[in-house]
Amino acid sequence: MHPTWLSNAYLVGDGPAGVAVFVDSGAPLEPLLAAVERERLTPTHLLVTHGHEDHVSGNDELVARFGLEVTSGGVETGGLRIEALATPGHSDDGVSFLVEGLCFSGDTLFRDSIGRTDLPGGDHRRILKSIREKLLPLPEETVVVPGHGPLTTLAREKEFNCFLKEL
Repeated sequence: MHPTWLSNAYLVGDGPAGVAVFVDSGAPLEPLLAAVERERLTPTHLLVTHGHEDHVSGNDELVARFGLEVTSGGVETGGLRIEALATPGHSDDGVSFLVEGLCFSGDTLFRDSIGRTDLPGGDHRRILKSIREKLLPLPEETVVVPGHGPLTTLAREKEFNCFLKEL
């Protein structure tokens, strides 16, 4: 049983190959585990956007259950090609992952906000640099899949996110 975090965890599957990857593990895992069974997927990796407890609390359970490789680097599994982008600023170890037109941004970029920088390893200038250099150059239709809150797009954030106005 995981603490009740207000964080997101994801499962990305490649239907034809039947493989999947988890992205973070701090949210309740039951819906993701049910999807693995329902879709008959074989998880191969656990992608970690950063090491804060609300994003890694289920790592041990997932590794024990599926024998996953835990990584914050780029991955290729089945038909999934995963690109890792170093996006420090919320934490020193911040990584965003690009998968099939989706950007799993962890706690770097949210709908209408950015990650907090008042925790150890946080740096406001650094997170803005990460967003400016790594995320904003991506296609505007890229769907941002954040570590907290709802999905958004880069186009929407460029238009409405007040933190990005200074970029």
